[in-house]
Amino acid sequence: MEKEYDSEKCREWIQDNIDIDFFRAISDPVRSELLIFLAGAGEMTIGEIAENFPQNRSVISRHLDYMNRFGAVQRKKVGREVLYKANNRLIVDKFDTATTNMKAVMKD
Repeated sequence: MEKEYDSEKCREWIQDNIDIDFFRAISDPVRSELLIFLAGAGEMTIGEIAENFPQNRSVISRHLDYMNRFGAVQRKKVGREVLYKANNRLIVDKFDTATTNMKAVMKD
């Protein structure tokens, strides 16, 4: 016997249990490359980060600010400089929670 599928109920459950906005924020190709770069490079200024990407500094800055809103990157001001780094723990926790919750909803 086949299970009845309620797409609206599933959609609501996913919205309530998975941080879709966070995953949208990091799924952009430039932002995901920035995260990968920062995860390996550590804390850097916008200028240092921008040197490694074809986009100009203002574009990189907007992407970093956007990811900061969702906690994917952390920033701190040191003197006149703003340093950015990937928020590795939060990113791993978001993926872990999403995986756990998706396993629960996808049970046969």
